[in-house]
Amino acid sequence: MAYKLKSAFRPSERKRRDEGDMEINLTPIMNLVVVLIPMLLQAMVVIKLGRIDYEPPPLAVGEAQDSGDENQDGGSDEPTTLNLVLNVADSSLQVSIFGAVEGDNYWDLPMTEAGEYDFAALQEILYKIKTEKVGAPIRTETAADPKTGEEIVKEVYKLDDAAIVRIAAGPRLDYQSLVTMLDVTRSIMVDGEEKWLFPQPVLGQLATALVAVG
Repeated sequence: MAYKLKSAFRPSERKRRDEGDMEINLTPIMNLVVVLIPMLLQAMVVIKLGRIDYEPPPLAVGEAQDSGDENQDGGSDEPTTLNLVLNVADSSLQVSIFGAVEGDNYWDLPMTEAGEYDFAALQEILYKIKTEKVGAPIRTETAADPKTGEEIVKEVYKLDDAAIVRIAAGPRLDYQSLVTMLDVTRSIMVDGEEKWLFPQPVLGQLATALVAVG
């Protein structure tokens, strides 16, 4: 007598179903991005950086000064260079023009009672030098900016170095005082209008500037 065995479980019908393409739901991710972007923008910190252009001191300041004196003696009596020097000493600020170490073209500004440099008096002296010694520009010239390539209008004065100030300081000068000194020598506010003083600083050691003055 033959027996027919029956299967205990029926074959699964899942294998017979066709597997369709599944679509990815990007809506939750997009909602998350929309929420995160404003939060990141609010938490972002914007830092403004400022740049001060300056020139290194020349290699032979003394020789350049001697040659300038010879040209002045051989030609006109009027000087062709201002030679503005600002010495930052430990206890005072020394301002000199035309190579003077005393007299009307030399100023020695002691520190204030608070033990700080007298930047207000320095700015007044620089403005006096700019208006009385340098004077107004004799003409204007159009040239291309070597850094940006843009066309700029350049003012030409009777003195060749009318926009240059040679700043010499010792190693103990703090950074903030140096930045303040660069701001003071660059421009001044007169009746609510900014007027340029000496926007081209030349930085050097104290001994280098003393050679230029002497």
